[in-house]
Amino acid sequence: MKKIVLAVMLLAGTLSADWLGQAGLGYSKGNNGENHVTGFAGVELFMGAGVRLEYTKNFSEHPEFTKEDVSRYGLFATYQFSLIPYIAITPKIGLVKTDGDFEILETAQVLSKSSTKFTYGLELDYYYNDFVSVYLGYTDYGNDFDIKDMDTANFTLGLKLHL
Repeated sequence: MKKIVLAVMLLAGTLSADWLGQAGLGYSKGNNGENHVTGFAGVELFMGAGVRLEYTKNFSEHPEFTKEDVSRYGLFATYQFSLIPYIAITPKIGLVKTDGDFEILETAQVLSKSSTKFTYGLELDYYYNDFVSVYLGYTDYGNDFDIKDMDTANFTLGLKLHL
């Protein structure tokens, strides 16, 4: 029953929205110099409130020392409101599942960790036009990942397409 109600709410929100949703791509530089890419897709349900799915993956490694593999999957509730023309703020709250593997090369040991936690974030959007905006975002992933020196990337710079 919950799935049916959620599907009806998503469909009603999509049909009544000024724009159907948004898709985006962002870049982050981690604490240890790692490069991360974030992709997301979201839909506005009603009056600025929406739902977003995010995926973040690191794509650079230190092959001479370690191999680090971090993936994050997030489900966020968002609310976007305009401050002045062309500038908007998007706060978000939700759950993030983080999977990480850390391997020191020349050893047989691989450390793995998976965690799911409540998190929050904030994005500042600059609208180039009605369909494209540039954003600077912060998401609090925390530093409590138990594997020492596991990289976290909290600030993201990217591009949003409003569909």
